[in-house]
Amino acid sequence: MVYRISEKFLIPALTHHTGIKERREWLEAFNRADVLALATSKVLNEGVNIPEASIALILSGSGSTREHIQRLGRILRPKPGKEAILYEVIASETTEENISERRGRSRQFQEAGYDSLYRFMR
Repeated sequence: MVYRISEKFLIPALTHHTGIKERREWLEAFNRADVLALATSKVLNEGVNIPEASIALILSGSGSTREHIQRLGRILRPKPGKEAILYEVIASETTEENISERRGRSRQFQEAGYDSLYRFMR
């Protein structure tokens, strides 16, 4: 999916096949605004700082609350006047819908201080 998005929208793809040096170069280019978007697959979950990111779009989100909070953390890095939005695209009437709702009500999610607002569009 990452490669299809990358090709369709002409943006860099970062996956587990992307070397660490290349990942770092793309992230630096993104933070300098040389690149306006990145398509990634789980490689930016932990230990990555992307302060310039303000919008994230998750396709096929994980059921893990911890992983979801880490993804939120990528775009919620402090910066004066910054607002951030995370979109999670889920298929209605599937297990994804239930997982997303359950995750939003979890203790970890609430303790992390994230407001949960779920709108289902059918």
